[in-house]
Amino acid sequence: MTPDAIPDLLAELDALVGLAPVKAGVERLVAIHQLNIARVTAGKPIIAHDLDLMFTGDPGTGEDQVAALIGRLYVALGLLPTGQVVEVQRGDLVGATVEETQAHVRAAVTAANGGVLFVDDAEQLIPLVPEDQGIVALAAIAAAVDVRPVPFACIVSAPTDAIDAIAVHYPAFVYAHAAALEFPRYTADELVAIFERGAGALQIAVPKPVEAALLEHFVAVHDRGDFRSARYVPALLEEMYARLATRTMADGKADGNEYRRFAVADVPEPASAIAADTGIRIGFSGDLGGR
Repeated sequence: MTPDAIPDLLAELDALVGLAPVKAGVERLVAIHQLNIARVTAGKPIIAHDLDLMFTGDPGTGEDQVAALIGRLYVALGLLPTGQVVEVQRGDLVGATVEETQAHVRAAVTAANGGVLFVDDAEQLIPLVPEDQGIVALAAIAAAVDVRPVPFACIVSAPTDAIDAIAVHYPAFVYAHAAALEFPRYTADELVAIFERGAGALQIAVPKPVEAALLEHFVAVHDRGDFRSARYVPALLEEMYARLATRTMADGKADGNEYRRFAVADVPEPASAIAADTGIRIGFSGDLGGR
C-alpha cells in the first residue's frame, strides 16, 4: 500500500455513519504525519507525533472500524510495515496468574508487531480488587509500549473516565492520551442509517413508514432517548428479519413482494433498558424480551 491509497482510505472513513469529530481527528493525524515525512525528506526539523492513540466514549460507536482504517493509513504513510489489527479484550489478556497474564500480553503484542494492537473495552482491565490480574495486563501493555524492538501502534479504547485513569497511572500512554479521539454517541437518525445499511446488505428495502417507526423505536428505546450504541442494531435487524420471515411464511409460501421489504409491523416495541457489563443493552418486548 502506497501514499496514493490515502485519499481512498479517508473517503472510506468519511463514508462511516456519524463520527464527525473522529473523522476530523484522523484527518488531522494523517496531515501531521504527512508533513513530518515531507520535512524529514527535506532535512527539516519536526515535532514528532506518536503512533499510539486512545479512543474515548461509549462502546459500540465504531471504534473497531476506525482502528482498522488507522492501521491501513499507517501502512500507506509508510509508518508501519503490515497494519494488521489485533483486537484484544480482558478475556484475551487476563490469566489466572501473573505469569499467565504476562504471557497472554506478550502473545498479543507479538501478533500485533508491524501493525496495531487494539485494546478494546480497556475499562474492564482496571482492577476492582488488588489481586485482579487486569492491573498486570495494563502494566505489561504499558511496558511493551515503552520498549518495542519491532514497531507497532497501540490503540486503547474505553469510556473517558477510564482512559483518564489509565493515562494517569501509566506514563507510557501520556502522548496517546493527549491525542485521544472522542467517539460521540450515535443520534437516533444515525442509528436508522446504520440499520438501513445492514438491511441493504440483505437486499431488504426499508420503506419510509418503516424508517419513521425505526426512528421512534430508537428514541423510545431508552427512557430519555439517549441510548446510542450501534451494538444494538444487529440484534434489532435479526429480530425484524425473524418477524419478516414469520409474516412472509404464514401461508407457507415465500412471496418475493413480502420478503424484499420490511413492514412497520416488523418493528418491535422496545422494552426497558437492561444494564450489562458492556454497557446498556435493550430488550425487545414480547417473546425476546430478555435478549
